[in-house]
Amino acid sequence: MTKFLIVTLLSFVSVQSVLAAPKVCPEVTPGSGMPSLAELNVTSAQLYEMGRPTELDARDLDLGKRFDGNCGPAEDAYTNVDDIIACYHYLNKLGNKMCTTDYSTIICKAGKAHVRGSALHGSTSSYCRHVANAVLWVVDHCTRSDKSCAGNAMATGNGDFLVSSMSNEW
Repeated sequence: MTKFLIVTLLSFVSVQSVLAAPKVCPEVTPGSGMPSLAELNVTSAQLYEMGRPTELDARDLDLGKRFDGNCGPAEDAYTNVDDIIACYHYLNKLGNKMCTTDYSTIICKAGKAHVRGSALHGSTSSYCRHVANAVLWVVDHCTRSDKSCAGNAMATGNGDFLVSSMSNEW
C-alpha cells in the first residue's frame, strides 16, 4: 500500500511539473543593426504570446502603387505563420524607427521564418511599423489552412521597399 501511494504521488508530481513547464518559443533574432529585444524590453516568448494581430484598416493598407502583394512564390517558401507573426510584433514595436534595406537585408528571424527587405533601386528606408504592415498583409492574405504562410508586399507608402516574409530555407 505504501509503494502504491508513493508511486501515485510521484506520478501526480511529474504530471504537475510537466503541466507547469513553460512553453518553449523559438528565438526571435533582429537583423544586423536592428535594436535588440532587450532594448525593447521584450522577450521572444512575449512576442509569440501576442498572437495573431487584427487586420489592417484600409487607411493603413497603401502598400505602394508599383507592386501588388503576392503569396508564395514557391511551396518551399512557406513556413509556420506564428514565426512570421512574431517578427511582425517585433517590427511593429519599433514604431517610427527607420528600417533600412539595400539589395537584400534580413530584418528579423523567428523560428523557421525570416522577414527580408529589398530595395528595388539602390537603398531605401521606411518606418518599421510600415514594414510591419507589409508583413501583416502577407499574414492576412497568404496564410493557408495548415497555418503555413509566405509572401511579399511593399512597406506602407514606399513602392521601393519590398518586404518578403517566408521560410529561412528560401
